[in-house]
Amino acid sequence: MADRVRLALCDLAADWDPRDNYFTRALRRAGWQIEFCDGPESRPDFLLCGTFGHRALDYDCCRIQYSGEDSWPDLNLYDYAIGFPLLEYGDRYLRLPLYAMRDTWAPALQKHTRPAGEVFARPGFCAAVVSNDYSAARNAVMAELDRRGLLASGGGYANNVGGPVADKQAFQQGYRFALAMENSADPGYCTEKIVDAWAAGAVPVYGGDPLVRQEFNPAAFVCADDYPTPAALADALAELAQNEAAFTALCRAPILAPGSRAAAYVTDAPAADFLGAVFRRGPHLRRNRSCWGSIYENDLRYYHRLAQEAARPKPLWRRLLGR
Repeated sequence: MADRVRLALCDLAADWDPRDNYFTRALRRAGWQIEFCDGPESRPDFLLCGTFGHRALDYDCCRIQYSGEDSWPDLNLYDYAIGFPLLEYGDRYLRLPLYAMRDTWAPALQKHTRPAGEVFARPGFCAAVVSNDYSAARNAVMAELDRRGLLASGGGYANNVGGPVADKQAFQQGYRFALAMENSADPGYCTEKIVDAWAAGAVPVYGGDPLVRQEFNPAAFVCADDYPTPAALADALAELAQNEAAFTALCRAPILAPGSRAAAYVTDAPAADFLGAVFRRGPHLRRNRSCWGSIYENDLRYYHRLAQEAARPKPLWRRLLGR
């Protein structure tokens, strides 16, 4: 008899299908039958929730938080959590980087099998698809490469190719290097950027996670953080672009080396095993339900209500009175 679970999902990113996503597919492959619940009134046993909203506070059931952002889990609000930080918290937390959940993960794992000469012969030097200016380090590298005429920026930020590109992967496939610098630099926060570059066959120019060498094979990418200035990095890239032997070595190096942390995520078993163990333990609550925990959660509900009220359009008489 198949395992069954009554599950609700909420506060997920806009491009996530609540009924067909990485987690639901992993659970189904592991033999779980999911009865989806559409709201708190359906009284699910478990809630799997993201960080794009606050609907999770409406559910009193066992909550499992997932974050694909650079954030720490709040185990006072959630019974279990899944995220980036290199954290151990008994059976209540699973580290699961976003890159392992992407369609680009499988081709990235095979990137060293493609002809290195094809990549070296590409007409473009370095591609970037960046949507924001959150990282000063990344902004400086992009500005330096652009000043030298070496950057094709196809994102919303510092675009120089006539507008945002429709397909990031197709765009990066025309370039030898691809900029893969994070918005922030926290240990363990290694997102899909480096994997997207590998999947496109480009050599990633990575910056961010200071422990990235524990995650991936350092022989397979250029670490921007190794260079004291953006100019020094640009000089090194220009030299690599002229050295076919050195460039080929980067292309032929597999992304996983012995001991690479990322090897744990080659399959979706970690997610299925973690969630399956949670479900089998039963829907009892693990979060802080003491006096302080209740006050903490109720305060958050209160401040979220204030924020919602502040965001509503004000009637004319309030605007005239400045209230």
